[in-house]
Amino acid sequence: MISKKRQIKIWALAAVLLSLIYLLTHRVCPAVKYHTYPRPHPVLLGNTTHSSPAQTNLTTNLVVASTAKDDISWTDNLYNDIPNLTILRYVSDSRTSRFHPPVAKGREALMYFTYLHDFYDSLPDVSVFIHAEETPWHLEGTLLQNISFALAQLDLTRVVEERGYFNLRVTWRAACPAWIDTRKTFENWEKQEEPYMPEAWEANFDDPVPDILAGPCCSQFAVSRAAIQRRPREQYKRSIKWLVETSWSDHIVGRVWEHMWPWLFKEEAKDCAPEKESLCQMYGICFENARQMEAYKELWEERERLKEDMSFLRASWAPGRAAEARKKMNKVGDEIERQLSEAWKRGRASKAKAVVER
Repeated sequence: MISKKRQIKIWALAAVLLSLIYLLTHRVCPAVKYHTYPRPHPVLLGNTTHSSPAQTNLTTNLVVASTAKDDISWTDNLYNDIPNLTILRYVSDSRTSRFHPPVAKGREALMYFTYLHDFYDSLPDVSVFIHAEETPWHLEGTLLQNISFALAQLDLTRVVEERGYFNLRVTWRAACPAWIDTRKTFENWEKQEEPYMPEAWEANFDDPVPDILAGPCCSQFAVSRAAIQRRPREQYKRSIKWLVETSWSDHIVGRVWEHMWPWLFKEEAKDCAPEKESLCQMYGICFENARQMEAYKELWEERERLKEDMSFLRASWAPGRAAEARKKMNKVGDEIERQLSEAWKRGRASKAKAVVER
């Protein structure tokens, strides 16, 4: 006969097991299921690349700023989308890498400048500078927050013939017409890098410090050979020396250089081209008007909110809500794809018309 004490243990164990089974079947499994969501828009990612005859003769270097642990295998697909492409991976923390900065500091800035200095006399038509992540947070929803998609659409001819320097991010919102006030001090700054800007500017340029700097973030851009060579090679050596010798944190160094690239390549303190026009001209994503573009952005923001409802912790706590979020996600995704496909087709039609009219 089982003792009363042993019976209590058995019932306690059974209660624990039943609780675990309940949590597994009603919380964990649904959370795993609803936490996952489809990578947006395989149709767009697979079928909106270009093959522009006007760009087949252009040569392009893709300069990737990375660390040794980064996986940049996704860049292999770009060979199918960009004619005459060469990929140069710079690794900040590996002295054995073929391409690396002189020291492991300065974030992407030192890697970029190392390339600009070393390749100065053998530059391609276009150099594109990016980070190692394919889906960086700072790339817009109008570009699917996907650098592969953005680069497949980018009009390299316009980079060479019109822009010279082009920030891959075109959304500036509050960053224009005034973002950084270089007159701010350590006593009254609003953005963390503001009080550092005058010293950084004077260390890298002989030009007077502008009062205001403005433009999109985040140190990913395309530059023509001519724009790079407007500056003497010594300019890039000077910036390398400063980046190597500065005692500032990598964070601050990266932030100050985000605001100085437009001046380096085109001597403009403000890089505030209208977003809608830049999307259409440079990426062939042509919304009919600003209202339509903003409506698309609202859809993308709704998608991001739904992703939060589908996080593992929230899905574990409220699987029903996560299931509903997933249903809405699918509908929102379909509408995003429809609207962006229309904008992309409008851009292709506009480009084809312009070619005929020439």
